[in-house]
Amino acid sequence: MSNLVIDTVSKKDIEPIFLIEKASFYQPWSRNSFLNELSNKYSHNYVLKLENSFKTYQIIAYLFFRLITDEIHILKIAVDPEKRRKGIAFKFLNHCLDLISEELDIKSAILEARQSNTAGIGLYKKIGFNIEAQIQKYYSDTREDAILMRKTF
Repeated sequence: MSNLVIDTVSKKDIEPIFLIEKASFYQPWSRNSFLNELSNKYSHNYVLKLENSFKTYQIIAYLFFRLITDEIHILKIAVDPEKRRKGIAFKFLNHCLDLISEELDIKSAILEARQSNTAGIGLYKKIGFNIEAQIQKYYSDTREDAILMRKTF
Protein backbone atom coordinates (compact mmCIF):
# COMPACT_ATOMS: atom_id res chain seq x y z
CA MET A 1 0.00 0.00 0.00
CA SER A 2 1.28 3.37 -0.86
CA ASN A 3 0.28 6.62 0.78
CA LEU A 4 -0.90 6.16 4.34
CA VAL A 5 -1.72 9.22 6.45
CA ILE A 6 -2.51 9.43 10.16
CA ASP A 7 -4.91 12.22 11.05
CA THR A 8 -7.09 13.26 13.97
CA VAL A 9 -10.74 12.22 13.76
CA SER A 10 -13.30 14.80 12.66
CA LYS A 11 -17.09 14.58 12.49
CA LYS A 12 -16.96 13.80 8.77
CA ASP A 13 -14.95 10.66 9.60
CA ILE A 14 -17.64 9.15 11.83
CA GLU A 15 -19.64 7.44 9.07
CA PRO A 16 -16.70 5.47 7.59
CA ILE A 17 -15.50 4.68 11.13
CA PHE A 18 -18.98 3.42 12.00
CA LEU A 19 -19.00 1.13 8.94
CA ILE A 20 -15.69 -0.44 10.05
CA GLU A 21 -17.04 -0.68 13.60
CA LYS A 22 -20.18 -2.56 12.49
CA ALA A 23 -18.09 -4.98 10.44
CA SER A 24 -15.65 -5.54 13.31
CA PHE A 25 -17.61 -5.96 16.53
CA TYR A 26 -20.49 -8.12 17.74
CA GLN A 27 -21.83 -5.18 19.76
CA PRO A 28 -20.59 -2.09 17.93
CA TRP A 29 -20.51 1.40 19.38
CA SER A 30 -23.25 3.69 18.09
CA ARG A 31 -22.56 6.77 16.00
CA ASN A 32 -23.39 8.83 19.08
CA SER A 33 -20.74 7.01 21.12
CA PHE A 34 -18.10 8.09 18.60
CA LEU A 35 -19.48 11.64 18.48
CA ASN A 36 -19.42 11.80 22.28
CA GLU A 37 -15.75 10.87 22.25
CA LEU A 38 -15.05 13.77 19.88
CA SER A 39 -16.52 16.18 22.42
CA ASN A 40 -14.78 14.64 25.45
CA LYS A 41 -11.83 16.82 26.46
CA TYR A 42 -9.84 13.76 27.60
CA SER A 43 -10.41 11.83 24.38
CA HIS A 44 -7.81 11.62 21.61
CA ASN A 45 -8.69 9.92 18.36
CA TYR A 46 -6.84 9.03 15.17
CA VAL A 47 -7.70 7.63 11.77
CA LEU A 48 -5.45 5.98 9.24
CA LYS A 49 -6.26 7.07 5.71
CA LEU A 50 -5.20 5.44 2.46
CA GLU A 51 -4.72 7.98 -0.32
CA ASN A 52 -5.70 6.78 -3.78
CA SER A 53 -4.51 7.98 -7.18
CA PHE A 54 -7.26 10.63 -7.27
CA LYS A 55 -5.88 12.23 -4.07
CA THR A 56 -8.94 11.20 -2.11
CA TYR A 57 -8.77 9.21 1.09
CA GLN A 58 -10.32 6.02 2.40
CA ILE A 59 -10.34 5.51 6.17
CA ILE A 60 -8.93 2.05 6.84
CA ALA A 61 -8.37 2.13 10.62
CA TYR A 62 -9.17 4.12 13.74
CA LEU A 63 -8.01 4.46 17.33
CA PHE A 64 -9.93 6.07 20.20
CA PHE A 65 -8.38 6.54 23.63
CA ARG A 66 -8.68 8.70 26.72
CA LEU A 67 -5.97 10.41 28.67
CA ILE A 68 -6.34 9.75 32.40
CA THR A 69 -3.65 11.65 34.33
CA ASP A 70 -0.41 10.08 33.06
CA GLU A 71 -1.98 7.02 31.44
CA ILE A 72 -3.92 6.39 28.25
CA HIS A 73 -6.83 3.98 28.12
CA ILE A 74 -7.35 2.55 24.65
CA LEU A 75 -11.09 2.31 24.07
CA LYS A 76 -11.34 1.23 20.44
CA ILE A 77 -9.06 0.18 17.63
CA ALA A 78 -10.12 -1.47 14.40
CA VAL A 79 -8.91 -2.00 10.85
CA ASP A 80 -11.18 -2.34 7.83
CA PRO A 81 -11.77 -6.11 7.44
CA GLU A 82 -10.56 -5.97 3.80
CA LYS A 83 -7.21 -4.52 4.94
CA ARG A 84 -6.46 -6.93 7.78
CA ARG A 85 -3.54 -9.37 8.00
CA LYS A 86 -1.16 -6.89 6.33
CA GLY A 87 0.53 -5.46 9.42
CA ILE A 88 -1.59 -2.31 9.38
CA ALA A 89 -2.82 -2.57 12.98
CA PHE A 90 0.73 -3.14 14.25
CA LYS A 91 2.19 -0.16 12.36
CA PHE A 92 -0.76 2.13 13.10
CA LEU A 93 -0.99 1.42 16.84
CA ASN A 94 2.78 1.40 17.32
CA HIS A 95 3.13 4.73 15.47
CA CYS A 96 0.24 6.31 17.40
CA LEU A 97 1.71 5.17 20.73
CA ASP A 98 5.07 6.69 19.74
CA LEU A 99 3.35 9.97 18.83
CA ILE A 100 1.30 9.99 22.01
CA SER A 101 4.24 9.22 24.30
CA GLU A 102 6.27 12.03 22.70
CA GLU A 103 3.38 14.52 22.74
CA LEU A 104 1.98 13.77 26.20
CA ASP A 105 3.77 12.97 29.42
CA ILE A 106 2.39 9.46 29.87
CA LYS A 107 3.76 6.55 31.83
CA SER A 108 1.63 3.73 30.42
CA ALA A 109 -1.19 2.61 28.14
CA ILE A 110 -3.89 0.13 29.14
CA LEU A 111 -6.58 -1.77 27.29
CA GLU A 112 -8.97 -4.66 27.71
CA ALA A 113 -9.31 -7.44 25.16
CA ARG A 114 -11.79 -10.29 25.02
CA GLN A 115 -10.15 -13.51 26.15
CA SER A 116 -11.17 -15.06 22.79
CA ASN A 117 -9.43 -12.27 20.84
CA THR A 118 -6.19 -14.19 20.48
CA ALA A 119 -5.13 -12.22 17.38
CA GLY A 120 -5.57 -8.92 19.23
CA ILE A 121 -3.79 -10.16 22.34
CA GLY A 122 -0.92 -11.39 20.16
CA LEU A 123 -0.73 -7.99 18.45
CA TYR A 124 -0.69 -6.13 21.76
CA LYS A 125 2.06 -8.41 23.14
CA LYS A 126 4.10 -7.79 19.98
CA ILE A 127 3.80 -4.03 20.59
CA GLY A 128 4.99 -4.42 24.18
CA PHE A 129 1.81 -4.81 26.21
CA ASN A 130 1.90 -7.27 29.09
CA ILE A 131 -1.01 -9.11 30.62
CA GLU A 132 -1.78 -7.57 33.98
CA ALA A 133 -5.02 -9.27 35.00
CA GLN A 134 -7.99 -11.31 33.88
CA ILE A 135 -11.34 -9.74 34.69
CA GLN A 136 -14.05 -12.35 35.01
CA LYS A 137 -17.33 -11.92 33.13
CA TYR A 138 -16.34 -8.40 32.03
CA TYR A 139 -18.34 -8.30 28.79
CA SER A 140 -22.06 -8.05 29.48
CA ASP A 141 -23.13 -9.44 26.09
CA THR A 142 -21.38 -12.81 26.43
CA ARG A 143 -20.15 -12.78 30.05
CA GLU A 144 -16.69 -13.39 28.58
CA ASP A 145 -13.57 -12.57 30.59
CA ALA A 146 -11.40 -9.61 29.65
CA ILE A 147 -7.64 -9.60 29.58
CA LEU A 148 -6.27 -6.34 31.00
CA MET A 149 -3.01 -5.37 29.33
CA ARG A 150 -0.52 -2.58 29.99
CA LYS A 151 2.42 -1.10 28.13
CA THR A 152 4.85 1.00 30.16
CA PHE A 153 6.81 3.80 28.51
